[in-house]
Order: sequence, then C-alpha cells, then structure tokens
Amino acid sequence: MRSQRKTSRRARAAVLLSVLGGLLLFTSAYPAEGTAAATGLAEKADSGQWKFSRAIGIPEPAPYYEVYLDEGVYGSAAEDLRDLRITSSTGEPVPYYLESGEGTVEERSTAYSSILIRRADQGTDTLLDYQITPLAEHVDIQGNKLVFELPDESFLKHVEVWGGYDGNAWEPLAKGDLYATNGLSADSIELQGSCKFSFYRLVVKSNPEGLDFPGLTLVDSSREVKMAGFMRKKTPQYEISRVENRTEIVISNKDRLKIARLTLGSTGNFSRRYELYDSDGKRLPVAGSGELYRLDFKDTRISRTDIQPLHASSSAALRIIIYNLDDAPISINGLKIEYLVDRLVFAGGEQEQGLYSLIYGNALALAPQYDIINFKDQIAGDKRVTATLGAVNMIPEAPTESPAQGGWFQSEWGFNLIIIVVSLLLILIVARKLGRTK
Repeated sequence: MRSQRKTSRRARAAVLLSVLGGLLLFTSAYPAEGTAAATGLAEKADSGQWKFSRAIGIPEPAPYYEVYLDEGVYGSAAEDLRDLRITSSTGEPVPYYLESGEGTVEERSTAYSSILIRRADQGTDTLLDYQITPLAEHVDIQGNKLVFELPDESFLKHVEVWGGYDGNAWEPLAKGDLYATNGLSADSIELQGSCKFSFYRLVVKSNPEGLDFPGLTLVDSSREVKMAGFMRKKTPQYEISRVENRTEIVISNKDRLKIARLTLGSTGNFSRRYELYDSDGKRLPVAGSGELYRLDFKDTRISRTDIQPLHASSSAALRIIIYNLDDAPISINGLKIEYLVDRLVFAGGEQEQGLYSLIYGNALALAPQYDIINFKDQIAGDKRVTATLGAVNMIPEAPTESPAQGGWFQSEWGFNLIIIVVSLLLILIVARKLGRTK
C-alpha cells in the first residue's frame, strides 16, 4: 500500500512538472499576445509620424475660414489627402471638411431660345438683332455664352456682340470669330460673366456676301464660372519625342495634380488628330473633336491647341500622341497645364490669436471623421474668409521610446524573464517535495 502511494505521488509530480514545462514553453513562444493585439488596436486610430507643418494665416476674425491647398501639399501628403490635419495653437485637432473643385461644382446649364427681330446692313457690315425668349413670366434671363446657327458655306468672320434691355440702347460685350472652314468650326462667343440682357445684337464685320446667322441660343452655364476659383496654372516638366509618323509628349505629374487642361504653344499652320493617355496606358476621353489646329489667314488666326480631359486626371504622367501622317511634325515651343486644387473649410475658434497649422505627410494616418461635414450646406451660406498657407516646416521625428522608459518588466523580454523565473521556482519546489517522499 505504501509503495502504491509513492507511485501515485510520483505520477502526480511528473504530470505537474510536465504542465509547468509546457507552460514555460508556451509563454516563451507567445509572451503577451493579447497585450500586443490591444496595443496594435490602440495605435491604429492614428499612428505614424507627421512630417510637414505649415502655418495658416488668418487675415481677420470670421466664423469660418477656407484655405486652398497647393503643390507642396499634393506632393507630400497621401494621395487621397487622408493625412491632412488642422491643429490649434495648443495642438488640438480642428474639425474641417474638404471641398474639391471638380466634385463641388454642379453642372448646371440653362438654354434660352430667341427670335431674329431685325436685320440691317451698315456699310459692309451686317447687324442682326435677337430677342431672348424667357423661360417663364417674371423670371430673369441670365446667360454667359451665345451660340449661333451658322451658314452652310465655308466662311470666317470677325464679329462683335452687343447687349440691350429694350432693343434700342446697346452696350458692347465681346469680340470674336465665327467660322466654318476645312472641317473646323466655331459657333459661340463667351461673355465676361453672366448677363441679364433681353436683347442681343450680332455685328458681322465685312460681310458684303450677306451671310446670315438665323438662330441664337443664350446659354447659362455655372460650371466654368465656379471652377475658376479652384483653377491654377503652371509650366510642367515634359519630354517630346518622334516615333515614326507620331509626335509623343510625356508630361510629368509627380505631385499628382488634378490636371484639367493642357495647352500647347506652337507655330505654323497645321491640323492634327490626337489622343491622350494616362501613365497606365488608359486612353482618357477629351472634350471636343480630338483635333488640334492652327490656321493663319490674311488678317486673323483660328486655333485650338488646348486639350481638356472630360475629368481632371491626377495620373503620375500624361502622354499626348499627335498623328502627323505624312506631314512634318508640329513645331511645339511650350506647354502649360491648368489644374484643380481643393480647399479646407473650418470653424474659427481662436479669432484673437489666429494660430492654426496644417500638418500632413503621414502614410499611416486614417481619414478623420468630423461632424462639421453635416453642416456643410448651412456653412456655405455664411461668410467665409480665405486664409493662406505659410512656408513648409519639417516636423522633427519623435524619439523612439526605449524599454527602460516604460520599465524593464513592461517590455517583452522582461515579461519572458519573469515567467521563466517563476516557472523554475515552481519546478524546484516540486522537485524538493518529490525528493522528501522517496
């Protein structure tokens, strides 16, 4: 019986030693999995290091401010701008919402028909008067573009446009060219801003052949006017090469600006078909007929040397392919781009000090979510003062915490050491008890 009790104690001790040994191995291999996971989740909210800071200049106290971004921000911030933060003088985050030039502006276009009420000759010039038909009674007429019905034959005419409220007194509005030649045409005249005239006069200069323009449509388009505030211009880096019967122009866009228009500087007469591609080789749709042309006549020049993607592109590079066929390549002497910027709108909470900063350049940051976006429509009706961005400042990197700063026992190796020591002590105690029972 005594021998059986000793055997039973030894068996229980062996099992206990086995369990302690397994615990030792387990804790050594997986020291603090739950703690590490919790730490990772805590850091996920906003981890990483911001690299750049710029002061936001406030010209005057206001309930809300707006600040436009620039090339420096686009070149160093995350591509989707998720790492932008506005901070106060105490370092607290300031809520904001972002407005995009292309996304904010709604495409709104209204067209008004007209009636030709008078035609007269004045020397070699022809005067054509049109009365605009209102959309409804007691509704104002408003437009910023005139579109004319063109004659069937080929022509090129200098024209003047005048506006009037009663069809008797006239104010000069614009000058331009209307033409249809060599398969190319121009049928519209842009006005400077929106006009509310009920009558328009077209003066066709030097028109002895009596060309007629029987119809006029007044168009009111809000898109171009509203997008003007978001538009910027610059001369980009680009390379021109000739491949067989094609001219290829590659425009660098390393800052990923939202390019909305490209304009070629050129000389000589030409008419060429072109295509536009992004850096991935995807063809981008463009406004217009897909032709570039420049034609010099005796007393005028007609040209269209701008390329306008239907949607602004932030591709790292754009490639223009111009098809020359058997003609000599176009002589290109310059290139400019127009690009859209975004703006941040935020509430003024420090009107006396006006101390705000924009920080960015953190690849690990997540897009913030602020309540202010829910009041965007109400804020749009309030007074907003335009602020400015100051010079770029580098934010010093925060020193990395060493294990000693948090206590050696809070580190991974300290945790492992404690577990090992406790396990060895337990094994030693069990071994001594086992020896006494022999």
